[in-house]
Amino acid sequence: MCKSTRNKNTSAPGPADAAATPPPPPVPKPAITKIKEFKNPLNDPAIALILPQPNNGIATNERYAEERNYKIYVPAKLATDFANAPAASKPTARVAVFYGVDPEMSLFRLRAFFANETNSVLVTVPGVESENLGVPAGEDSWRGVHQAFGFGITTQMINDLFTLAGLNGIVFNVEVMAGYSTGYRGVSLTVINQLVDLSKLSRLVYLDAWYHFDDSPKMTSGPFIGKNVQFAIDTAFKKNPAVQIVIYAFTNPGGVPRTTANQSNKTIPNPPREPVAALIAAHPGQISFIDFEFKFGSKPAIDDALEKICLARLIQLGLQDAKYAATAIAAPLKALVDVLPERGSFGVLGFPGYSDLYGWVASNSSVINGFSITAAMKMVTQFKLLQTWTTTSHYEMRHREFVLELGKEQLLPH
Repeated sequence: MCKSTRNKNTSAPGPADAAATPPPPPVPKPAITKIKEFKNPLNDPAIALILPQPNNGIATNERYAEERNYKIYVPAKLATDFANAPAASKPTARVAVFYGVDPEMSLFRLRAFFANETNSVLVTVPGVESENLGVPAGEDSWRGVHQAFGFGITTQMINDLFTLAGLNGIVFNVEVMAGYSTGYRGVSLTVINQLVDLSKLSRLVYLDAWYHFDDSPKMTSGPFIGKNVQFAIDTAFKKNPAVQIVIYAFTNPGGVPRTTANQSNKTIPNPPREPVAALIAAHPGQISFIDFEFKFGSKPAIDDALEKICLARLIQLGLQDAKYAATAIAAPLKALVDVLPERGSFGVLGFPGYSDLYGWVASNSSVINGFSITAAMKMVTQFKLLQTWTTTSHYEMRHREFVLELGKEQLLPH
């Protein structure tokens, strides 16, 4: 018979007891958001080796050279796993980089899309629009900028953000890069100059920002003179032939300038000025052009329906934020608010776990048709439901609100 190793006169454990002792539970860590100012690497020809961004009068020297905020969001699960794993078993991060102007992480509530992820991380990169001389100087944050220009990000800058967040030395892959609005400049130039490792890039996204990008900077020779977006896509394919290119079209001309002036008959395709047909033909199955505003392929135009969904979501979020009581929402508006699925659950790319947006629109046509854009816009402007980005133009609000509704499927590494 095997004798116990426990000392009969004490309660001290013997070797067998010690071997059976389970490891201590991991110490939970909260989600982490950090902000760090950097200079623009696209303006440095020692970093942007292929196509640097010269000033050439696009801004005053002060605005051209200023540092701007870059942000990182690390979900709690990854922060916890990294803190508790031994050095040889640290998790690898899957990074999504979102290029906008600055406030989108909070304004579009993008962190909620990543909050329950195991190892996906969101990084946001700023951008700069041109000055608006029609408003007072104190209200124009771009004063001194004569032409919009992009900000980029490098591998070292992402490393620095991880270090700031307490994940020093973590291995990461940049899997998603998305340019929203003027962010198309920064994402395109980051890819062209290969400022990050593009070999693991699975998705390059243009969010209502599909342009030639033919102003500045320009190549001086070769096939991509005045064609920086095409240059970026060509570079992405060369670095990872399996990359997916996704283009969202929702507004014209602000986001996706069109080849014709047809704005009335949405059953007729209205191609963008920056071609997509040639790209689709050259890369079958790898280019997705999501045209919400006009019929494209087998998909109908759902611009009005999507606008109503986005406005209903803003009203719902205003209710959750206690900006008003439920009784302040007119019954036809509340009918759509009440049937909305969880924010971020709509999809158009076919990834599992998302509700097909087109199918949902067709199944809920009654409440969508009864929803008044005019009445909803009165609430949007009265209660500033998108903070300082609120505008009286419902068409402009399309461009400003749709990522808040659809951003999860676009941004999450899948």
